[in-house]
Amino acid sequence: MTKNKKTQKSLITKSKLLNAVESVLINKGFTELKANPICEISNVDKKLIYFHFGDLKGLQTEYLLRNDFWQSQREVPEEITKGTVKDMLTDQFTSIYEKDLLKRLLIWELSEENETLKKIAQDRLENTNKMVDKFIDQQDVKMDASPLLALTIGGLYYLSIRSAEKGNTFYGIDINKKSDRKRMVNTITRLIKQIK
Repeated sequence: MTKNKKTQKSLITKSKLLNAVESVLINKGFTELKANPICEISNVDKKLIYFHFGDLKGLQTEYLLRNDFWQSQREVPEEITKGTVKDMLTDQFTSIYEKDLLKRLLIWELSEENETLKKIAQDRLENTNKMVDKFIDQQDVKMDASPLLALTIGGLYYLSIRSAEKGNTFYGIDINKKSDRKRMVNTITRLIKQIK
């Protein structure tokens, strides 16, 4: 086999394994991110995980690093208004609600000590903090806005995760209903308007 064919075959194998990680994560959850389920889905021999990635953790890490799920390196805009903050929060809410993968990643991040996930979460937090700090400085905000934003983001994360895992209402809100998602976005808008 020529070097090009070997390289191409290697890339195909790695791609199959990485795609299988995502499939297992979405359909079965992070607790099933084990060699056997990944190999069954990818139809790849278990030895090739170790050959290409060193071990299972190496495969998981490669998967996480190849995908910037959270756009944690998203550029902070020059000017940040209340509208910018509202848009950021509603975009996060919508993204997590619509993407089962993001829900699964949040659950994994909260449930397991994983250095790569910890780093991704830290990058996401630092980027959000830059936006919040810039907003507070530019808009000359007098109130302590950080706790309000932290509670809002944490609540949005929780409701999104809960919608996938429990599928029921939380204090009368069922974000699986379009009308209740709209109520959440309207509430975010009202909260942000209150920042002074």
